Amino acid sequence: LARDMRPPMPTTGWSLLLLAAPTISIHRAGPLFPARSLHVQLTSTQQASISKSHCVPPICPPVTRTQSANTAQRAVRHTAPRMRIDQDVERWLTDNVGAVSLSRPLGGSGWASFKRYEVEGADRSFFVKSSSRPCDIMFLGEALGLRAMHASKSVRIPEVLHYGDGDSGGSFIVMEFLRLSGRADAKLFGRKMAMMHLATPLAEEAQQGKFGFDVPNTIGGTAQPNAWSDDWVAFFREQRIGHQVRLASDSRISKAWKLALQTTDDLHKLFDGISVKPSVLHGDLWSGNIASTGGEPTIFDPATYYGHHEAEWGMSWCASLGPSFWEGYRELIPKDPGFADRAVLYELYHKLNHYNMFGGGYYTDSLGLLGQLARLGDKKLEDVAL
Repeated sequence: LARDMRPPMPTTGWSLLLLAAPTISIHRAGPLFPARSLHVQLTSTQQASISKSHCVPPICPPVTRTQSANTAQRAVRHTAPRMRIDQDVERWLTDNVGAVSLSRPLGGSGWASFKRYEVEGADRSFFVKSSSRPCDIMFLGEALGLRAMHASKSVRIPEVLHYGDGDSGGSFIVMEFLRLSGRADAKLFGRKMAMMHLATPLAEEAQQGKFGFDVPNTIGGTAQPNAWSDDWVAFFREQRIGHQVRLASDSRISKAWKLALQTTDDLHKLFDGISVKPSVLHGDLWSGNIASTGGEPTIFDPATYYGHHEAEWGMSWCASLGPSFWEGYRELIPKDPGFADRAVLYELYHKLNHYNMFGGGYYTDSLGLLGQLARLGDKKLEDVAL
């Protein structure tokens, strides 16, 4: 269905629900699959732009029966939220923008429901996500992340107008509605991403050289800690990889991580000779979170924090960033020595997160990347027993 899901996904375990054309809602569930929902908007050229959830990679093996017990504990199992806050949304729009003239459901995900609203006298439409969960769990991190990226005045970011809890329970976020289409010019997208990474951070802590974010947020369905730190290597070691390793609670992964730390001097060897400054990061940049609007590149559904700009590319295996993109990006941000070695570290974070959410082949991927890290730290290691 999506242009970057190669080879085609197996259809077993998937069900499709036709909504208002040209949108479909997709749900996957079954004894061998963690429950999972997607919302897909089809363009007139039949390209798909996925507006929520996580990438199904080129190879996404199902969870085996021998792994199913552990996977059941790790998998993110969300049920469709019961929406009781539509009146709260309409009340806020009426009080702050104008009378609602039309509301149109746009499907949703396992996390939230989506609607488009038209308001009398307004020159734009509004996109609203709502959930039965509190705002600090569902939308606070997303709202602050979008605003942090929006402040960079680079890539087109949907403007957040409001976020908060509803009077009758649940929560919602109101942002401008963007009419999405396929990718914008790749070189332009690359330059815009470089401009975002070079922009002065919105957060005062990041302006002072600290790494982290204003609040914890989520990466997919996984909690993502963001406590401020003066040390990027320590931040990524403890709050990114270490956090995911602890969530995995797997002896082989823990052993491989300890070996990688030993051979890389707690990761410091990977950063010899370079200076790391805080950049605002999208944090979950894969194809489903990239599109264009009015010819401008746009990104959305972030897991934002302030970190090393190279960490943005940890999901590049699922983002289809080609030579033209990198040409535009490198015009403003040249490649630093050791980029390829650090790319292993940054990919590891996302592969571990996918293992913790979905299980399956991400386990082997994670172990393989951990082995690569260990060998990068000690070239004498031709093979690492994991």
